[in-house]
Amino acid sequence: MNHNDFFKLIAADGLRGAYLLQGEEEFVKASALKAAEKLIPEDFRAFNMSVLYEPDADALTEACETLPLFGDRRLVVCNGLASGLDYPKLADYIEKMPESSILLINIKGAADSKNSLVKRLRSAGREVEFDELPLSDIIKWCMKTANKQGAALDSDTARTFAGLVGTDMTAISNELQKLIDTVGPGGTITRDVISRCTVGSIEFQVFAMIDCFTAGKVRDGMRALHGLLEDRDAALGIASFLESRFKLMLEGRKLMDGGLSAQTAAAKLEGNRYANTKACTAAKKYSSAKLAELVGNLANVGYGVVSGGAAAVDALEKIMAGFEW
Repeated sequence: MNHNDFFKLIAADGLRGAYLLQGEEEFVKASALKAAEKLIPEDFRAFNMSVLYEPDADALTEACETLPLFGDRRLVVCNGLASGLDYPKLADYIEKMPESSILLINIKGAADSKNSLVKRLRSAGREVEFDELPLSDIIKWCMKTANKQGAALDSDTARTFAGLVGTDMTAISNELQKLIDTVGPGGTITRDVISRCTVGSIEFQVFAMIDCFTAGKVRDGMRALHGLLEDRDAALGIASFLESRFKLMLEGRKLMDGGLSAQTAAAKLEGNRYANTKACTAAKKYSSAKLAELVGNLANVGYGVVSGGAAAVDALEKIMAGFEW
């Protein structure tokens, strides 16, 4: 089952037996464990909840065999498993453990698909997959979280925010909280707030500048570039970042030259899916040769400075103004 099915099961008070929680999205996994914890009344968690870390077989079975006090169930959270366990034997035990016990085996990252315990739980429909969330779910989560704390956030701004920060929910949560704290209750999270407060504020401005250029708004793009280059010491860093973004577009363009759609090409690229999709969509306007030339020119900015050529600021302005957008 996926994480949504598991949350529904918790909400319906339907957890029974053992479950294996695995996958790369640790933030959502931790949220699921917190939700499951609430099934045990807070006053009785000291009696009816055990949290174990890589326990051996004896410690795990003892926790599961312990009968609940002042309640009808007991929650056992097992964070990782000790090496050398008899997994087939443990799988046999889990099938006959007390009905009063709920066992959540929390694996950091992806579980070993060859492990016999993993296979048994998977075949029984008791594996919960916590994969990277799709962008649509991240946008909804950001809007809902902001709204709960009294801050307004529209879908377009949430999409921009996710595109800047990435799809790791721990980073998303931390950066979103900064924005919420900045605007306060009743405030609105805007692109301007994002550009000033998020960890990637410079990157945000560069992304916005690239959007201007690729949309054919060269004057706006040059105005944004001049603003960034007010700090002349930042020119080499900006050139390097631009090089990486256009190199991504070039990789996407080459994949599309091979017959792939922009969406399929983006899925094959490493990194942020939203940024990859934007890069491939923008790359459709340009040939591989043109993008390769642009990437090469940007790469030469640093070399030109070292070899006594044009200053980085002048070189960067000339490159961006001279490209056929």
